[in-house]
Amino acid sequence: MMYEQWLRAGVVAGLAAVMAALQGCTAVTAGQLAQAGYDAAKTTLTNSPDSTEAKRARAVMNSVSVGQDVAPVLESIGVPPKEKSGNLQGYVCYQYAGVYSATEDAVIVAKDGKIVFFGSSACRTEMLAANFNAGGKYASGASDTKVGDRP
Repeated sequence: MMYEQWLRAGVVAGLAAVMAALQGCTAVTAGQLAQAGYDAAKTTLTNSPDSTEAKRARAVMNSVSVGQDVAPVLESIGVPPKEKSGNLQGYVCYQYAGVYSATEDAVIVAKDGKIVFFGSSACRTEMLAANFNAGGKYASGASDTKVGDRP
């Protein structure tokens, strides 16, 4: 009888120790898996500024001018944009990841197939409603020669 109680207590204590160890490892393992998933997604969604794609996009962006047809420029970059968005006013924004640095993206904003803006920015910034209201960057009557801080 005493042996069974001792064995039962040992099994319970052993299971408790295993459970505690697994719970401790689970947080670490889950964190490592989450980090690995984030790193893989980041690599897929963003370019390294030293990658071939980023270098090509940077070279194309350095040769772009306002008023130019957007289609050949997008074709020259050779990779799909990280983000593409548009609005009811007919503007379309194309964002390319990691062109100028690991965290600095490049955008091209076009209207009616012509480039109206390009430079270091993000589509979420360029496509803000305020940019299209009176006095905004892309408001009707605003100059179409505005260029970002990157030629």
